[in-house]
Amino acid sequence: MKPGKPIDIIFDGQCGFCVRSLQVVRALDIQGALCFHDANRPETLELVPELDGAALAEAMYARVQGESLYRGFYAFRRLLWSSPLMWLLIPLFYLPGISFPGGRIYDWVARNRKSFGCESDLCPLPAAGRRKELPRKE
Repeated sequence: MKPGKPIDIIFDGQCGFCVRSLQVVRALDIQGALCFHDANRPETLELVPELDGAALAEAMYARVQGESLYRGFYAFRRLLWSSPLMWLLIPLFYLPGISFPGGRIYDWVARNRKSFGCESDLCPLPAAGRRKELPRKE
């Protein structure tokens, strides 16, 4: 895998925890390799038709041209290659056997993400299902 390849990140744009987490990732993306897409928008499935029918509210996905689609822990691990600021985490995410606990930890966080702010006063998303877009990088 070469760092800097464009990576499409498909995420739940209605989840405050997801939006906040990816704002940190966007700030670390100094090469501008990441392109964020809200899974709740119809044009996202037009862009990534292989996700039609996927449980988009359960995991983030990453797509890199010429590679297989990445889901959850593997999507997060793949996006680490996009910026030198994240490269220090690569050895940790590729430790022998790390996929087993890493995948389970990711899945647990995804299942419980609402308790990390989305149903509290800390969540930046307005009530009643209105979306907050991930700010675009200029």
